[in-house]
Amino acid sequence: MKRHAFLAIVLLAIATTALASWYDDYNEGVKAVATGRWQVVIQKMTAAIAGNSKENDNARTYGNIFINYHPYYYRGLAYLRTGRYEQAISDFEKTSGPGEIDRGSIENLIQEAKMKQAAGNVGTTTTEPPPPPAIDPELRQRVNVAVNAAEQSISGARNRNAASAPQYQQAVTALVDAKQRATTAKTNDELRAALASAESAKTYADLATPPVIPPTPPTGTTSTTATAITTTSKPFVATGDVLRDTATRVRHALESYFSGEFDTASAQFTSLSKEMPKNGWIWAFLGASQYSQYAFEADEAYKSKAIQSFRKAKQYRTWKNGLPQKYFSRRIRKVFEGAS
Repeated sequence: MKRHAFLAIVLLAIATTALASWYDDYNEGVKAVATGRWQVVIQKMTAAIAGNSKENDNARTYGNIFINYHPYYYRGLAYLRTGRYEQAISDFEKTSGPGEIDRGSIENLIQEAKMKQAAGNVGTTTTEPPPPPAIDPELRQRVNVAVNAAEQSISGARNRNAASAPQYQQAVTALVDAKQRATTAKTNDELRAALASAESAKTYADLATPPVIPPTPPTGTTSTTATAITTTSKPFVATGDVLRDTATRVRHALESYFSGEFDTASAQFTSLSKEMPKNGWIWAFLGASQYSQYAFEADEAYKSKAIQSFRKAKQYRTWKNGLPQKYFSRRIRKVFEGAS
């Protein structure tokens, strides 16, 4: 009795292996299609057909696992690529469509096989040309929208007299690059590169600020003698001596900021904020430098620091109309207004 039970188990295992072999062969054949090993494709698909000759878009393998099963399509493709056109046509007429790897419609492949057969190319091995890349229309639309947004930001920078800022020139260069890439793009990767350039152009334009205009000396003094007395008085001279080092550091920090060296500016203003912890201007420029770092590096830590600095600026100074437009970009002024 035990011997009969053991024999039954062995026979069941053999039967299961035989039934499972067709989808194993099919999977190996599909892998061979992806790498162009056409003889392997023919061998594996022939074995799969021997185990299961019925094609199905939802063929059950085992348990609840289903596959898109089209062995005739792939064997016909392999015959076509190895110059066996009559056999290819026969398989294409039996298949109901491609599986997970689509190498063309059945009609087009049959037509190709018949044309090559008629031209006397029987027995010639050919290499399958790669399918043309598909351009995502939604991605192209995103590129167009980004280009338009960059153009509007560049126009805004001109309107606020920021065309001489280095960020403005960087924005124009990035926009030209985006347009060129979008025009010549033949793949989605090339479109993504165009999108990145367009977004960078907008960021640069939003950060562009007009040059700092030095304050006009006060007018209306009654006499040169009075002016000379005022500007050469001990308190005036002493004030310059006391603040000279600090003023130099402030000027260097501002030069870094307006030249677009935001990492350097952030470090310099951080140091100044420790020397002048209640100076609202220092905190405002520190926040602007930190937010500019965030705009280029997309690091949320910079954004969080910028918000904290803007709150400090509001704490130590009253900004009636927000940050002045001549020093800060529209984007930064908007972030400042929202920092509460």
